[in-house]
Amino acid sequence: MAMQEPSPPSSMESNKPGFPKKILANKLEDKHLCNCCQNLLRRPFQAQCGHRFCSYCFNRTVRDGPQKCNACIKEDIFEEPTSILKQGCAFPDNAARREVENLSAVCINEGCTWNGNIKEYESNHEGNCEYMIIPCPSCKERIRFSEQERHNERECPERTLNCKYCKEPFHFKNIKAHDEICPKYPMICEGCAKKKIPREKYVDHIKFCSKFRTPCRFHVVGCDMSVEKEKIHDHERACAYEHLNLLLHYIMGMKVSIEGLQPQGLELAGHKLLELHHSLRELEARVSQLSTTSNGPPVQGATASGSSSSGLPGPPALALPLPPPPVPAPSLTVSTSFTPLPSSVGAALELQLHSEKTKVAELGRRCTDLEVKSGTFENVVCVLNREVERFATTMEASNRQHRLDQDKIEALSNKVRQLERTVGLKDLTVAEMEGRLREMSATTFDGVFVWRISDFTKKRQDAIAGRAPAMFSPAFYTSKYGYKMCLRIYLNGDGTGRGSHLSLFFVVMRGLSDALLKWPFNQKVTLMLLDQSNREHIIDAFRPDITSSSFQRPVSEMNIASGCPLFCPLSKLDAKNSYIRDDTIFIKAIVDLTGL
Repeated sequence: MAMQEPSPPSSMESNKPGFPKKILANKLEDKHLCNCCQNLLRRPFQAQCGHRFCSYCFNRTVRDGPQKCNACIKEDIFEEPTSILKQGCAFPDNAARREVENLSAVCINEGCTWNGNIKEYESNHEGNCEYMIIPCPSCKERIRFSEQERHNERECPERTLNCKYCKEPFHFKNIKAHDEICPKYPMICEGCAKKKIPREKYVDHIKFCSKFRTPCRFHVVGCDMSVEKEKIHDHERACAYEHLNLLLHYIMGMKVSIEGLQPQGLELAGHKLLELHHSLRELEARVSQLSTTSNGPPVQGATASGSSSSGLPGPPALALPLPPPPVPAPSLTVSTSFTPLPSSVGAALELQLHSEKTKVAELGRRCTDLEVKSGTFENVVCVLNREVERFATTMEASNRQHRLDQDKIEALSNKVRQLERTVGLKDLTVAEMEGRLREMSATTFDGVFVWRISDFTKKRQDAIAGRAPAMFSPAFYTSKYGYKMCLRIYLNGDGTGRGSHLSLFFVVMRGLSDALLKWPFNQKVTLMLLDQSNREHIIDAFRPDITSSSFQRPVSEMNIASGCPLFCPLSKLDAKNSYIRDDTIFIKAIVDLTGL
């Protein structure tokens, strides 16, 4: 007989969970599922509690230390230390691996017609199917495996291209942005219409291009004409009047703007006013001096040399020798060149004086306006300061009240959390007491127990789906101080009866009086599914195997269940029967009390 070839190692064995359930071509069986990821077993390991896990799932579970088996907890068969998962407590289940790898499989990718077994799927097809949907590593778009190369070359918005002008790489989505900055990008001159000018040389080209239209030099003052460089001088000559007119309006506007500006301070205006007053007094003194000189009596002893007093040189022929300084010789005549000087100079000084007075009056008026505005601003600032102070006081009071409110809220929140914890503890206590009360109300002490199971259809569907495969009954006793027992039922079967029979088991539990009882448990047990028409009950009975650990004195909460995995065919319950009425069944257990 030829030996079966070993399964090829998977490149992803160390970091892959089980196979997806959809690849199975035939009916799925629960024994082929990983109890962690709920997928088909990949490199199965079997723990000492009997449950199977994928190699990856088991290693991930025990990576951070020993863990409780969730499957044992769900099935309510948890038992330490058997149900503790840890490194070294599981072994490769090669039998289950061969069984899984020989299952018929199909590809789950849409459009793929591949079929074979799971071993071939893992070694040849998984990860290589051309219909497989994968995300693009660049743009994350989901594409077929066979279309990956075309997508990367033609469609991916994140693909990298090389610029055909500058040869620099860039992302496809940035193609427009690159064209805006590419130094080799061909441009067209708007003046001479020359084409294919690299952007880096475009500025140099338009500097010397005689056809390029450039704004007129007077555009800053309002000329909106754009003229070719070779015609710029013709434009300036033809539009000289318009340019001067624009320039005049521009300068007048600047003058108005400057005059409209307020002085930078009253101190500067005061200094200017003081200087104007000094100038005005000097002008008045000079006018008075000139008036006196022009209207006063002639100076005696003055000859033609007297003209020197007016600042004009006299003829040398008329010059007379001057007497000694103490007794000056009086002049009898005045130079004719002196007469028109005072009137012309006086008129000019009068005009200047009038102009200075006008300026002084204007500055005085502006100083008065500034003082009025300054006073107004000071009043506004005072009002605003008072409002700010009042607002700051209100804000401080509000902040203080807010802090007090926050403290109260925090105290109330702490009290609410404390009350919630107290209520939670009370709820747990109430729930525990209700559970004990229900257990006590259903407890019997004569070895006979009738278990009523309602909502049979829903509970069976939960068992078929694996959500609640097993159910435990309340405890019952052989006497008040006798053996403590319960029943365990699988509505969709267990072991050899899974999917075909209703399985019923008897469980010995740890009681308070176990030290006073005889061990191992050796009483005959009768299990019954009651016919609610009292015609044909389904009955099975057995006497315990005293060598089995199921009937020794319990060391944990309960022993391993023992009983009838093929207790009742499910087909019998699916057909018309009198065992199920009002969606309810009754299970009866009778423990023989002989010898107790």
